[in-house]
This record gives sequence, C-alpha cells and structure tokens, in this order.
Amino acid sequence: IFGWLLFRDRLNTKVNLHHKTIADNSCCLRCDHHLEDAAHLALTCPRAVQVWRLLDFHSPSNIDLLWDIVTPDGLDINIWPTVALAILWKLWDSHNAQVFCSETHSAQDTMRNVISDLTLWVLRFKDHVSREAAMSWRLYLSSHYNL
Repeated sequence: IFGWLLFRDRLNTKVNLHHKTIADNSCCLRCDHHLEDAAHLALTCPRAVQVWRLLDFHSPSNIDLLWDIVTPDGLDINIWPTVALAILWKLWDSHNAQVFCSETHSAQDTMRNVISDLTLWVLRFKDHVSREAAMSWRLYLSSHYNL
C-alpha cells in the first residue's frame, strides 16, 4: 500500500495536505526550502540525498526512474525493488518521526533502520536463491552503513 501511495503521490505530504486545506503551507519541514511532495521526500530532500549518497547511489530526478538505478556489480537486480521499497519506507518513517515525535534521524539512523527491516524482509523470500540474494543486498547496505 505504501508503494502505491508513494508512486501515485497520494501520501500525506505537505503538498497534498495543503491541497486539502489541512496544512497552511507546502514547504518541507525537514529542509524548509522545497515543496514537500513524494518525489521530494524520496529523492531530492537533502535528508534523502544523504541516504542515497551513503549507498553510493545517485538519486534520480524523477521517482519513476528509481527502478533504472544502476545497481552494484554482483548484486541481484531482481531484489532491487524490495531494497528500494525498504529504503523509501524508512525515508518516509524518518520523515514521520520528525513530524509527529520531533525526532531528527540522521542518514546513518535511517540506514540502520533500513538494514533492520531488510533483515526481517529477507525471510519473506520463499526460495533459497532469492533469500541469498537479499542477504547479499543486506551485507552491501551494512558495509556502507559502517563507513
């Protein structure tokens, strides 16, 4: 559900809340410079950019291009959608922690949370090959988190 809402720009971002006259402005709470829509939260907000850089990925300018990111050699491209959704989910979660709990998560905090979730998500893969591929992704993320 989260992925559908994100890619349809139906999350309760400031832009959407402002459009519904729930919020008084559309500015991103985290950077206060841009309109807070789904693409901004996931890709272009400085907080999101820090997470993508931590992974040695350049975040695309458009959320629809996320699936075209060049992944590191040796990692199964078929697992990328799961990894990408874990990253996006934790970016959203980090955003909500600031909005609702006044907690500020660093890029490292967000990555730690991605790795934690991915550790659990690996168990969702039924076949051994996919599970091993997901574990390889988890190890890759862990190695970048410990930089």
